[in-house]
Amino acid sequence: MLDSIIVGYGLAGFHYAWQMKQKQKEFVIISNPIQAASRNAAGILNPTVLKRYTMAWNGIQFFDYALPYYKSIESELNTIFFDELPIHRHFYKSVEQNDWLVASQQEGLSSFLNPKVQRVTDLSLKKNEGFGILKHLGKLNINLLLNTFKERQEDDCFKDEIIDYKALKIYKDKICYKDIVAKNIIFCEGYGLKQNPWFDYLPLIGSKGEYLIIKAPKLSSIQIIKGPVFISPLKEDLFWVGASFSQDDKTDTPTENGKAWLLDKLEALLTTPYEIVKHAAAVRPTVADRRPLLGVHPVHSNLYAFNGLGTRGVLMAPLLSQWLFDFIEKDKQIPNEVVIDRFESYFSNPKIKDV
Repeated sequence: MLDSIIVGYGLAGFHYAWQMKQKQKEFVIISNPIQAASRNAAGILNPTVLKRYTMAWNGIQFFDYALPYYKSIESELNTIFFDELPIHRHFYKSVEQNDWLVASQQEGLSSFLNPKVQRVTDLSLKKNEGFGILKHLGKLNINLLLNTFKERQEDDCFKDEIIDYKALKIYKDKICYKDIVAKNIIFCEGYGLKQNPWFDYLPLIGSKGEYLIIKAPKLSSIQIIKGPVFISPLKEDLFWVGASFSQDDKTDTPTENGKAWLLDKLEALLTTPYEIVKHAAAVRPTVADRRPLLGVHPVHSNLYAFNGLGTRGVLMAPLLSQWLFDFIEKDKQIPNEVVIDRFESYFSNPKIKDV
């Protein structure tokens, strides 16, 4: 009998699998290879909210756990996944410079915000009103991380298929899925959780984000640029540009309106020529109260959810995976802010009973 079945292989699925691997637990990952929104993300590790100059919820604790965590993964897999890059926050009004200076003196933010306003000297960028530098940050190459980990596992550790909920049999002491038997199952399906018959009661809203991949040979790749959109370096003169935000459209189909919006924001930053290489979209798993979803099903004690990472999966997933693992294996309490028990009032009669 395996310890766990993990459904989904984005950041949540990977991080829970990594926790299990470190503790010598046996697992299998069932994943639709084209579904993970994580693979479309920029991968930026940032505990600040630059729109309002505040710290993200629990940002320091998540950041302090995540940075050495990613370094340890790099060491164990002998591959570099994380690039330490500053974020350059560009200003468009002179008042923004004062807001930046005030924010840089605040507790928490002062560890990341350099108070000095910089002049734009890069001819590829519009000068506007200068920029501020966020230090000690960077970006994770999510696709390289997911692909490398998968390649290092045994062939039977991954099943590339869409989960068939009807084939899942729940008993009090085990979970059976086709020929797989495990102690429990962890659903890390992102927005796909809305189709899950056991956890579809959770208020997962989902927000569509469209992004571009551009080729800009003259644009510097030694920083992440933040203006109306992020411009994050990839490789070989390629950059990720995004993202838009919509809670109305729940499809992963890119739109002309989304493309026009991104180009308008991009033109506010760049003076250098660029070529559009790709235009794509994905639905982020966002939650009504903007907090992740972590915990056990109200009725079935061997069904768990790990979801709702939104736009900060790179930052939050490492520590969240530790919290969930400790809850399942050591009976440690999950923090109230993220435990799914906070939504029990949403829960109606379960659709599938224990056998």
